[in-house]
Amino acid sequence: MVSMGLPQLLNRSIHRRQLAILMYHGIVKTPLSFSDWCFLDEPAFRDQIAYIKKHFRLLPLSKAIELLKSDAITKPTAVLTFDDGFQNVYDAAFPILQEYEAPATLFLTTELVDSTDTVWFCRLNQALAGTKKSSLAWRGVSYHIAGPAEKSRVSSIIQNQLKKLPPPVMKASLLEIFGHLEAHPARCVEEGSPFQMLRAEAIKRMFNSGLIEVGSHSHSHTSVSLLTPEEQKREIQTSLGIVQELTGRPCESFAYPNGCWNDYNETSLQLLRASGVHCAVTTISGPNYARTPAMELKRYCIGAGMSMVTFQLLVSGAFYRFDG
Repeated sequence: MVSMGLPQLLNRSIHRRQLAILMYHGIVKTPLSFSDWCFLDEPAFRDQIAYIKKHFRLLPLSKAIELLKSDAITKPTAVLTFDDGFQNVYDAAFPILQEYEAPATLFLTTELVDSTDTVWFCRLNQALAGTKKSSLAWRGVSYHIAGPAEKSRVSSIIQNQLKKLPPPVMKASLLEIFGHLEAHPARCVEEGSPFQMLRAEAIKRMFNSGLIEVGSHSHSHTSVSLLTPEEQKREIQTSLGIVQELTGRPCESFAYPNGCWNDYNETSLQLLRASGVHCAVTTISGPNYARTPAMELKRYCIGAGMSMVTFQLLVSGAFYRFDG
């Protein structure tokens, strides 16, 4: 009863003027060897899109931001976004988006387009999944990694620690972990792997469908606040340029890697505005209203293991105080 009635009531009353931006990463047809929050199974994704399509006005990000800025959102409105740029967005998610005529925005890590490499946290997943070790000693802590549940927990813990490190330190730490796990740090990602990155051809097909907008998720998936101003400028402008090459249009949207308050700074905001970016999204959870800064938009993070009831309550704004 709660799952069927309360979210719709909240949508129609307290949070009817909100813009709900949903953040996804990968959509998989076959489960991973152990669960990772970023990789949602296809049936769950289908159910979520069906719900959003039924109870929200689903818009492209660019159109939704226009309405938000002019305080013209008068009923629950949602935007779908995908970070990183996994090939499974094209293989698994895109057909469902087409079926429901659901627009979405894809934020690309441009360095990885058309490559056999993948995002660093996927490398960690591969290393843990393939190791024969039953424990991992790192930074003075011994982690048990004998089973899928333990590997999932340890992967999450280590990811959260690595995100906070400057790029050179993080890379060195990953190599250290790979050494302990006896994993190959530069193994090519195979065709069909859940960690395979998008091909340029697939990106262009989605964009040319008119259903998918394309934005930048930086060039190398580095928290821009950890970079010098010169490095930030190069990271941002390189990624924006590659997106424009892929789509034939200026790139006007950006998703901050990792996306918390300390993952970007005033330099980041200034560089993005100067580069023609009109809106940027964080991973800070919550609804957006007319007064929400367009360069610091909030998103609801959707991941593996989330129940449908939790999903409905989350996107309705039930967990957040009304401040619109």
